Amino acid sequence: MPYFKRFSKVPYTIDIILSVLGWAGLSAALGYFLILSQADFTTTGTKDIFVFTFPLYVVLVAFFTSIEYGSLRFFGIKVKEGRRELRVLNDNIKNRHILSNLSTKTLKEIFYALAERPRDWFKAVEAAGLVVLLTLLTEWLVSGTTTNLFIILASGLISIFLLVMFANFFAERFIFPTLKECREFLAKRGEKIKEPYSKFNNFRTKLNLLLLIPIIIVLVILIFIAPFNLETIIFSLIGLGMATIISRVLSFSIYQAFLGIRNFVKELPKEEKTLFSTGSLDTEIIDLSEYLNKAANEVYDVRTEIEKSKTMLQERVNELERFYKLTVGRELKMVELKKQIQELKEKLKDLKK
Repeated sequence: MPYFKRFSKVPYTIDIILSVLGWAGLSAALGYFLILSQADFTTTGTKDIFVFTFPLYVVLVAFFTSIEYGSLRFFGIKVKEGRRELRVLNDNIKNRHILSNLSTKTLKEIFYALAERPRDWFKAVEAAGLVVLLTLLTEWLVSGTTTNLFIILASGLISIFLLVMFANFFAERFIFPTLKECREFLAKRGEKIKEPYSKFNNFRTKLNLLLLIPIIIVLVILIFIAPFNLETIIFSLIGLGMATIISRVLSFSIYQAFLGIRNFVKELPKEEKTLFSTGSLDTEIIDLSEYLNKAANEVYDVRTEIEKSKTMLQERVNELERFYKLTVGRELKMVELKKQIQELKEKLKDLKK
């Protein structure tokens, strides 16, 4: 039981790292086995050294990176992370939930710290690049030749690319609930936040990144698997072209559907009745269009009822104003008559004298 209690206190930024650790391991394993399958360790006699040092470098780099992100907190060691945004997250998020009664300033700091996490790709490049660099130096110093350096470098770059491209997606998926919670807190307080828009942080860019997958596959085939000849190159280019076309068509279809939804939402505030239609055949988009049209009809009906109520209320106000003027006019006349009667009474008294 104490172990699970401690595990529940894992620093939030370490949680983020753990969320991408599996993919990082797969990326490292891909580079590891590509090197083992293609490097000429028989000539250099450095296979045993590589088999031991490469995993060791991966573990060491992961260990020191975790310390930077606050892993010592897990063991009860109070230490301040080097970067303020990491401290803000670890100090104010527990069990993946934002602490209550935080100041608005702190909530905004949490929001921007969370928003920057998926784009913190240079840290992944820095860590993975260090592993590749150490592996290159070890191979060169031990073997004294450059025989395997190209294979190690090419495999490392492929692994780094895959790590960076998808690790950000994993991190974004992990922080989604907490970022949503932070936006809700700020919205309830009536605070406006400036969204960190970026050309790398939109749906279309993410879809286009998927086009790079077939390119990586072709590079692996050409460099590591297939014999390097004209037939293989032509076959790979044809396959790459077909995969690219399919990916572009799919991404265009999905992007157009979301673009239509965005334009539809822009039309909702207008007085005219708005209808959402789509050219998509996807079940999810069609179902969504039905719900959107139902919501739009309800908004239009409510708006119509409000307009009717406003008209009726205005008519009632006008009626009351007319009644008020009429009533006030009568009261003024009564006051004037009373005044005249009083004057006449006084004159009558004078005449009697």
